[in-house]
Formats: sequence, structure tokens, C-alpha cells
Amino acid sequence: MIKKQRLSLDEVVPGETYEECLLLYSADRIRIDSVKFKNCEFQQTDFSDSEWLDCQLEKCHFLNNDFTSSVFYRTTFEKCQLMGVDFSNNQWKNTLVTNSKADYINPSGSKIENSQFEKSSLIGSYFQDVTIKKSLKFLQCELDKTDFLGTSLLGVNISSSYFETMNVTTDQVRGCIISPQQAIAFVSLLGVKINNDVS
Repeated sequence: MIKKQRLSLDEVVPGETYEECLLLYSADRIRIDSVKFKNCEFQQTDFSDSEWLDCQLEKCHFLNNDFTSSVFYRTTFEKCQLMGVDFSNNQWKNTLVTNSKADYINPSGSKIENSQFEKSSLIGSYFQDVTIKKSLKFLQCELDKTDFLGTSLLGVNISSSYFETMNVTTDQVRGCIISPQQAIAFVSLLGVKINNDVS
């Protein structure tokens, strides 16, 4: 384990754990493999076209950072600050976001395979035109005001999550896995009015 050190992202070694480190800017394209970052600070804010394989990021802050056109395989974000992060045009496979603050993230145009968000806040996020392969789960997440326009929710499980409003269309919700309580919200989202005064 490397602890409380100041080093460049270019010096990060595969298979190592970094705790409470200050990671300075990278001079090259970022490619991180089999590394754990715990409570680290990153000076870099532009991570576009980066690659993260078998990584664990715990208690790291990436507020409003740019991860456009990046790849995440078998990577976990745990207790991270991800508000406003641009994940557009990403490739995610077997990736997990858990116990994180991820309001207003933008994975639009991404390809997401067998990944999940759990116990995380995703208020106002943009999942537009996302291609979902195998599965995408939202377990006990805050999904209010999330935008799924252009994304098929077939097989997507949101049944344990919470929302009042969501931006979807009728053709996109077919096959989405929801709870009985959410069914009422979906009916109103689709413009159907419920008459409680039936006699």
C-alpha cells in the first residue's frame, strides 16, 4: 500500500493500493489497471478517453469531471462524489456505483453492459440514447427527474428505487421492471388520469 504520497497518475502501478494520496496530472492518455484508490485527491479534471480496468475507487471526488469516451470494465465507485460528471459515450461492463452521490451525471450515448447503481442518488441525471446489454439495475437509488429519452428500459430493474417524475416515453418503458407503487407514477407519466371516484 502507498499512503499519503504525492505522485503523478503516470506513476501509478498496476496491482497497487493508494490511500490518501494526491494524484497529479498525467502527461499521457490515462490507462489504469487493477488499482485501488481510497480517499485520494485527483488534480486532473479531464479524464476523457481514459481506460479503467479492474479498479476500485473509494471515497474519491470527481465533481463535474470529464470522462467522455472512456472505458470502465469491472470497476467500482464506492462512496464517491460524482455530481455533474460527464460519462457520455462511455463503455461500461460489469461496473458498479454504490453509496455514491451521482446527481446530474451524464452517461448519454454510452453502451452499458451488466452494470448497476445501488444506494446512490442520481437526481436529474441524463441517460439519453444509452444502449443497454444484458442488464442494468438501479437498486435503492434516488431517480427523481432522471431523463431516459431515447433509451429502451427493457429488462431494466428500478423496482426498489424512488422517483416522483421521470422523462420517458411509452415505447421506452416496455419491459421495465417496476414495483406496484411505481406503476401509479408510470401511469401519470404517460398521461393517463386515474379516477378515484368510481361508484
